[in-house]
Amino acid sequence: MKKILVFILVTGLVCLWTVGGMAFINYNDKLPKKLKHLKVTGYTDYAPFGFVEFPDKPAMGKFFSAFEPLINDVAQENNLKIEYDIYLRDHIKQIQKVRQGDNDLALGVYHETERFKGLEILFPAAFINPITVFMMPNRIDEVKTTDDLKKLKGVRSSKETYSDFVEDQLKEYNIEIVDSSYDLFERLFTRKADYILVSQYYGLIEASKLGLREQISVAKQTLWQVPMFIGVSKLSKHRKLLSQTITRWLENTENRENIKQNIIRIVNEAEIKAQGTVPPTFENVQNQ
Repeated sequence: MKKILVFILVTGLVCLWTVGGMAFINYNDKLPKKLKHLKVTGYTDYAPFGFVEFPDKPAMGKFFSAFEPLINDVAQENNLKIEYDIYLRDHIKQIQKVRQGDNDLALGVYHETERFKGLEILFPAAFINPITVFMMPNRIDEVKTTDDLKKLKGVRSSKETYSDFVEDQLKEYNIEIVDSSYDLFERLFTRKADYILVSQYYGLIEASKLGLREQISVAKQTLWQVPMFIGVSKLSKHRKLLSQTITRWLENTENRENIKQNIIRIVNEAEIKAQGTVPPTFENVQNQ
């Protein structure tokens, strides 16, 4: 009889422990996961790679980027709350904040480039940025290789950042640097320059904004194909998580294709938005 009572007592305790354990597990399952804050930075006036509605006052506008599919997927998978640090207009200072650990990620960085030194560069590349030239339609066939540019005068934007490899190559060419897209196209249309050196998608957007998309031609041959990467701060407390998650995401070709399609969408939207824009009448325009 005593054995039977002991057996009943032990069985009851086991049942209570099991039920209590299940209740504890179920309770924990219902608890919300703690959000981790992820600080991201990038370009603020370099569409489609990074831009805001009001470039002169970033705090007033929403941030957009070609890399949003990546950031959104990584944030959802890891329960991350994204904070975009876009308030400094100086891109060099933005990257310095990533290097110092104030921000976790930098979007659209170049490998083996001094500006991005000290960041962990994640492979493979998120996107290949094509560098090309814009010219007047009747002259576009003059440029087939980079050597053809050495005979001509070019112009480029100070807003564009290329890899150190491309920058070293460009030292061999006669290229003026200007600060606005208006100045870029003014130089071309008034024959002060023979071509505009520009990353293709950025150039198409800027031409559309000015109502000049149909008046210029894009070289058939891309001069340089420059890989763009995601950079992680080596001081980020999320470094290991970000490195592993983003690398795995980038290794999926379908994911990288989503970034490319997002870029094309941004370019198309810029062209649609600019429909009806009256192009500027540049002084001293000559018949081309």
